Amino acid sequence: MLADHLVQGGLETHVVTLVNELTKLGHEILLFTASISPQVLSQITPSKFKYLNWSEGSLKQIEKFKPDIIHSHPFTAIDKGREFAIHFKKPLIVTMHGIYDFGVDDSPLGYEVSKVLKRIIAVDYRVALYLLNNAYQPEKISIIRNGIDFQKFYPKAGDNRLLSSLGLNPANFTISVVSRFDDDKELPIIQLLKCSSQLSNFVKGLNLIIIGDGGKLNDVKKAIPTKVSSNIKIKLLGWQENIEDFYRISDLVMGSGRVALEALSCKIPVYAMWDGFGSVITKDNHDFIMMGAAFRQLSDDELIFELAKVVNQRSFLQQSARESYEFVRKAYDSRIITEQLVRVYEQYRQ
Repeated sequence: MLADHLVQGGLETHVVTLVNELTKLGHEILLFTASISPQVLSQITPSKFKYLNWSEGSLKQIEKFKPDIIHSHPFTAIDKGREFAIHFKKPLIVTMHGIYDFGVDDSPLGYEVSKVLKRIIAVDYRVALYLLNNAYQPEKISIIRNGIDFQKFYPKAGDNRLLSSLGLNPANFTISVVSRFDDDKELPIIQLLKCSSQLSNFVKGLNLIIIGDGGKLNDVKKAIPTKVSSNIKIKLLGWQENIEDFYRISDLVMGSGRVALEALSCKIPVYAMWDGFGSVITKDNHDFIMMGAAFRQLSDDELIFELAKVVNQRSFLQQSARESYEFVRKAYDSRIITEQLVRVYEQYRQ
């Protein structure tokens, strides 16, 4: 399995979950990346697993591993996967995680990759639709959703000691925003922070936790108001390995993609937020939101009005969390998702 730089985020969690589930099934995995953070590597179960860095690994070491399938994730790893597929005469599978078509598009590289590429896996409808319109060989596209590890993400009472340790009031309504600060995902977070003082006027006590990292971290820091009322407390944190504990202390999580699925697996309501603002995720709008079709730009006044209304609809939030939890448990079990992937592997295994 190949990838570029694995730091911390949705793609990384996808790879970690996939590797762990595949090794549980008895498959041996060699992960070959440009780099990987110690935090990400530590999350992988060592049994039946080997890791090699691009700068240290060699074709001889990979040949000794005797791979049956070459599975690449974006970006440069797709071209490396092509080279390995040719050298070892093995099938290439590519998973695409976002709105991009690098290595599978109508280009010289896309032509070369297509010669050994057997399947393009999109992680959701949004990615699949983009690839259908842009991939060189769209007939090779199929959807295998992001899988969630329900052994890690499950309903459990939040620990108020964690809130207290952060200097937050456990009696307050707690909103956790979880996102990478890049690719315009930081923009709605910055707007939310700028509106946070006014928002707190409509809520009887508010904790606002911002969790994430990325190239626009300084922009996010600058947006934190220097003067706020005693009615609100704001905490900015980096990526948290025990992110499930932060979901569980939240009354509402704001995020998208894997963040939304993980929080819903803990039976916490989610207000979808990506490069714009969506709505509370329910069983009825789930697919529409996960396709990325629901996000819109709001003025400051519209945002304050929208979130004040959401925060004060406690029974609706609890209902949305219950119904979404049941749906996510049915559709996103990482064990079932991994079995789907294995069946794809078996179609092309020589």
